Amino acid sequence: MAFIFDYLDWRGDLSFQIDPANEVDYYLISKIGCPDLTGLVSTDVRETALTEVVDAYRVKEGNNSLGAATSPKVLKSFYRLPTVPRFRSLMVSGFRRTNDLGNTEQFSALTVRIPDGPRIVTFRGTDDNIFAWKENFRMSIMETIPAQEDALDYLRWVLDTFDGNVIICGHSKGGNLAIYASAMLPEELQARITAIYDFDGPGFQDAFLKNEGYMRILSKVHSLIPQNSIVGVLLSKGNDQEIIACDNFGIKAHDGFNWKVFCDHFVRAEELSPSSARFRRAMAETLSGMSQADREAFIDDFFQIMTSTGALTLTDLTETKLGSAMELARSLGKNKEVQKLALSMISNALADIRGKKAGRKRRRGSTSHI
Repeated sequence: MAFIFDYLDWRGDLSFQIDPANEVDYYLISKIGCPDLTGLVSTDVRETALTEVVDAYRVKEGNNSLGAATSPKVLKSFYRLPTVPRFRSLMVSGFRRTNDLGNTEQFSALTVRIPDGPRIVTFRGTDDNIFAWKENFRMSIMETIPAQEDALDYLRWVLDTFDGNVIICGHSKGGNLAIYASAMLPEELQARITAIYDFDGPGFQDAFLKNEGYMRILSKVHSLIPQNSIVGVLLSKGNDQEIIACDNFGIKAHDGFNWKVFCDHFVRAEELSPSSARFRRAMAETLSGMSQADREAFIDDFFQIMTSTGALTLTDLTETKLGSAMELARSLGKNKEVQKLALSMISNALADIRGKKAGRKRRRGSTSHI
């Protein structure tokens, strides 16, 4: 079965004029703004060729990782796109980035233009900072989070500054931001949005789904989630999600570079996997059973546990530090459901780290006999 890099091999020689942009293109474009492009792309309307930006970034950062929360394939695709005729002529502008630990706020956006085609507004998902993941959790207890307000301000700026229609897209939290910003615009600006692509983004509280602005743009929203999703099944979007074939689980399932591709689209699956469906039900039951105070306590306690280890990013969360977090979580005298959920999440993170270690040992062992 083929994946995104196979798609670049197959169709990378076709210009957007010959073959208009599709959902696979929009996923790739949504990842261009993942690296920190501060100083390389203007914050305003001045456009720079993607080829120039990538060359400058390579000199500045080389092959440095984008963090544990970001697939290594993101940087690989960032460097690959300028070598592919289909993407070589892309222009970028309006790069904005905010990381505010005190305000629990992480936000990044970029505007991409296809020559003779539409502008594409992209919102980045959660990065490697632990406080950025706390911001995601706060979606379940707050009507809005700071990044959603940032996204609305950014989208207003784009529509006020540039003429023509736009397409909005984002992966993970970026998908949530794409929907939120589009829904909160006045009707005359919403009319200029052609489509909204949400790639495995978390959903919203029920009150948001009844918003008139959201109802107006609902038909333009394309929500794609992998069949083993653990992010896109959080909360609800009130629409029919398109389920994508993917053999991976956990955070690897969240990575669109592991989604199956055929021709110019992601391959559809008939339904969520049993494990994803169970996770969706369990999360819905847990959240519905929590009071507002319980939700706030869980989020504060859980992230206090994480940062008490001295870690500020997911990369910092070593097996030793997670083990310490596990012991602290066990000692909490809080609500048992909250404690159970925290322990489950830490256990999953530990299992992922140990699985990677075991995989590396197996590879070393196999090569030693060659």
